[in-house]
Amino acid sequence: MYELHLSDRLPTEERKQLEVLATQLTIPVFISTDKELTQKSRASDHQGMIAKMAPFPYTAVEKINQQEIPSPLYLILDRIQDPYNFGAIIRSAEIMGAHGIFVGTHEQSEVTSLVCRTSAGAVNHVPLVQAADLISLCRDWKHNGVRIVGTAMQAAEMLTDYDFQQPTAFIVGNEGTGISPELLAECTNLVRIPQQGRTESLNVAVSASILLYEASRQRQFS
Repeated sequence: MYELHLSDRLPTEERKQLEVLATQLTIPVFISTDKELTQKSRASDHQGMIAKMAPFPYTAVEKINQQEIPSPLYLILDRIQDPYNFGAIIRSAEIMGAHGIFVGTHEQSEVTSLVCRTSAGAVNHVPLVQAADLISLCRDWKHNGVRIVGTAMQAAEMLTDYDFQQPTAFIVGNEGTGISPELLAECTNLVRIPQQGRTESLNVAVSASILLYEASRQRQFS
């Protein structure tokens, strides 16, 4: 944490306690109005305090690879650009027991304060890895027995027919263009989410949640 900004409307005792803690950690404290906090955070739900944080500490790929997980469930995000979608996916992934989320460095939303708020804090409880080369990552996983699963409307295999109890990394693609052809070519399986309506596709965060739910359901009850 670089700075702590507190509202002048916070109860005196609460503000003093926060100032003492910040001083112990050598964090500068600034007293501001609620209006100033809203302007700085671009949100009105700051509850009287905001912090200026260091860049998000992504987990290293090597740390994930060193974990001994019998049947890992990974999630690859291919160029998710909307921070609301990104945060919602992180929240679902943590709740449904994913062992790690992997994002690229190109055309991918960063972990911003909006992403953190939308994830409802889940960003602090699930490993989030930034990888420069998602294609090489998929190839390494396949070499180690991890299935790479993509979604496609024309796929023959239904989502519910795929065995999520085996080691799996599934991909959800960009809001506008879907999974890139390069990553799609690395998939060992393609599955489709059953649809009944006439709307062409689901929102990416909703699609990811459905995939995660099915994986969680199979792993808990099968």
